[in-house]
Amino acid sequence: MNRNRIAHLVLVLGSNVLLTGCMPKMSMEDMQPPERPAQLDMLDAFTGRWTMDGEMNMAGMDEAMKTSGTAEGKWDETKWFIVNRGNFSMDGMGDMVGVETWSYDAHSKKFRTTWVDSMGTMGHGTAWYDERAKIWHSRATGHGMMGKTSMKGTAKFVDDDTMEWWFAEYAMGGLMKTMEMTGTSRRVR
Repeated sequence: MNRNRIAHLVLVLGSNVLLTGCMPKMSMEDMQPPERPAQLDMLDAFTGRWTMDGEMNMAGMDEAMKTSGTAEGKWDETKWFIVNRGNFSMDGMGDMVGVETWSYDAHSKKFRTTWVDSMGTMGHGTAWYDERAKIWHSRATGHGMMGKTSMKGTAKFVDDDTMEWWFAEYAMGGLMKTMEMTGTSRRVR
């Protein structure tokens, strides 16, 4: 081993020893998970089996594409987050599979979302509910076919089993709208 590697190893080990000594003492009581936030119950609205029909407009294309699919949202066993799995079909683009999670971050007082799909898109964002307008809003950033993108959307429950939604994706730091989707999802239980 050369001197530089030995010096690096000593420095790393020494830093770890010093930092570990700075850790506060913890008991098993300190290690208990926090109480489940009541705000998580608001996400019940998204659970169940859904069918979806919509329309997608892509930048550079003259005609809108029809889109349809199914999704199912389920709580994890502890009811701390929802996993929503969907299968979608888009005219001319084929089928897509996607997985989305929703949870509530009590520290920041925000709903958190993640998304990954079979078209290579990955994203994460936040959501909030406008009680007065009865609309869910979301904002996210991600990476997919268009490179780095930002997204925003809304979901309005017309009734307990019908959700009207809108979603847009932007590239180039938000300067160019690359895609916009509108549609309706219906719970089939």
